[in-house]
Amino acid sequence: MDDAIMQSSSSTCSYVDKDHSRSILHIDLDCFYAQVEMVKNPKLRSLPLGIQQKNIVVTSNYEARNYGIQKCMLVTDALKLCPNLKLLNGEDLHEYRAASNKIFELLLCWKCPVEKLGMDENFIDVTKLVLDKVKTDNHTLVGHLYNKPSTDCPCGCHSRLTVASQIANEIREKIYSDLGFTTCAGVAHNKLLAKLICPLHKPNNQTTIFPEHAVEFMSTLQSVRSIPSIGLKTTDTLISHKIITVSDLQQVSLDVLKKIFSSDMAVRLKSLSLGEDTTPVKQSGKPQSIGLEDSFKTVSVKSEVEDKFSALLQRLLVLVREDGRIPVSLRVTLRKRDAKRLSSHRESRQCQISPSIFTIASGTLTITDAGQHKLMSIIMRLFNKLIDLSKPFHLTLVGLAFTKFQERMTGRSSIVNYLMNDISVQSVLNLQNDCDTSATSMDYSAASPSSSTTTDLSDGEVEPSPKKPKKVTWIAKRRCLSKEEVASPSKLKVSELRLNSKELEKVSELRLNSRDRSLTPRASPAKDVLSDADTMKDVAEGGHCDDCPSYVDKEVFNSLPDEMQQELKAMWKNPSSSEVARSSSRMTNKSKPNTILKYFVPHK
Repeated sequence: MDDAIMQSSSSTCSYVDKDHSRSILHIDLDCFYAQVEMVKNPKLRSLPLGIQQKNIVVTSNYEARNYGIQKCMLVTDALKLCPNLKLLNGEDLHEYRAASNKIFELLLCWKCPVEKLGMDENFIDVTKLVLDKVKTDNHTLVGHLYNKPSTDCPCGCHSRLTVASQIANEIREKIYSDLGFTTCAGVAHNKLLAKLICPLHKPNNQTTIFPEHAVEFMSTLQSVRSIPSIGLKTTDTLISHKIITVSDLQQVSLDVLKKIFSSDMAVRLKSLSLGEDTTPVKQSGKPQSIGLEDSFKTVSVKSEVEDKFSALLQRLLVLVREDGRIPVSLRVTLRKRDAKRLSSHRESRQCQISPSIFTIASGTLTITDAGQHKLMSIIMRLFNKLIDLSKPFHLTLVGLAFTKFQERMTGRSSIVNYLMNDISVQSVLNLQNDCDTSATSMDYSAASPSSSTTTDLSDGEVEPSPKKPKKVTWIAKRRCLSKEEVASPSKLKVSELRLNSKELEKVSELRLNSRDRSLTPRASPAKDVLSDADTMKDVAEGGHCDDCPSYVDKEVFNSLPDEMQQELKAMWKNPSSSEVARSSSRMTNKSKPNTILKYFVPHK
């Protein structure tokens, strides 16, 4: 099987059994950081320019690269190669992020899936767009072609990729005309080949590769580390088995790889070495987290750490303001220096934060000085959990990140906050016409303003549904006592759902009297039976309140339904029997019809 695939490096398309249906573009910005600075200041275009972060030149323009300056070179070494090198500080990524977002938004205009890969790279799946255009005649490939084929592939991929090269050229011209950035592009039938072929003719150019030349092209890579998704540890493992180049990986048998790695990993490595990749282009959305980090040689004083966090927070709030979403979770990251281990390791803690810290003014997310002070308190509290201040510590990195967001506002003036705090409104909305006393609470998809900010939760719920107040259930039950049909919630009056002060006083006095009587010595069972018989006789007569206690308003009593009057009279004559009946009912777990005691006298 492997031999058959290896033969596909010839000019004929011999692996027609593979899927070539997709058309993938990889768009890469030329010397991105440097180009952002050159677009801002065109005078820098003719100068050797380097972007400095700490003591490293992270990138440079092509004028500087002509002097031999490379990425991540020390500033001192770069200045030796090019004494007239113009250095600009690039530690603040704000303008670079803004430029990246503009490019991403422009790419979305082609109505195709766009997947961001860092700030300066994007994948675009133009398969559907190609299928619409390939039907027309006279297609000419734009840019460079990796190795010309002698025959066409039966599946028609050559024509599709030719059309894709035209689309890539249109996209690159649009980026330059609208934003002023030059780009390079790779055109292939999968993401792996599109990315690897993209830089072949840098800068400001593009290259297309047909499927039958995948194995040949991959064999030219001098290190297995050149393949995306093969990390340092995997590379070291392969090198330890004398698999150094991609060609070595192509030639080694799958059985040998399965002895080194898991079966799935072995198959994956083999496929990558042959230029095979089936991963889809996933449409990118807003980032799941927004964070910043600051590295340094060492910091061992709490006040210095607080200054570092404060500076990071100010920069992070700018990014959050541009994002527009409301953060509800904050993460603190530290990198400690361990002298014994002679290595660094990271630790992090995160917790929920209340969205009420942020406000929206004129459509813009803002935060007050008090809100920033509250965030700093949370940050330092998390720091104290990560560091034992009673012992010396040495940090080489601090980081802050907002890790969860919500799209809507729940501040003091929001409708959600109003509904959560206004009991009367909640009680109206929770009523049901069928008198369902087990009505569920409203489903709020917003965090409560009183959400805890001190609990460490990695994946905790940040938008809990508030508990329904007990008063809501009580009012709903009281409403169900009426035999009349419940009106529409919009027509109900809140005042009708509440007890007035006189009624509350009577209920309170009724409870106290019932409890006092329950403490009196219980009569003998025989006497209880006689009392119950007398009570039932009086209850049967009904409609009078001659035996009502002095604290009962007769007018109110007579307005109650007959069942309530009878039960109240029975309770007044023998309160202990009512307690026994309720206790017996609970012990037997038998359902009991609604009674006045169920609502006015608490269960014990």
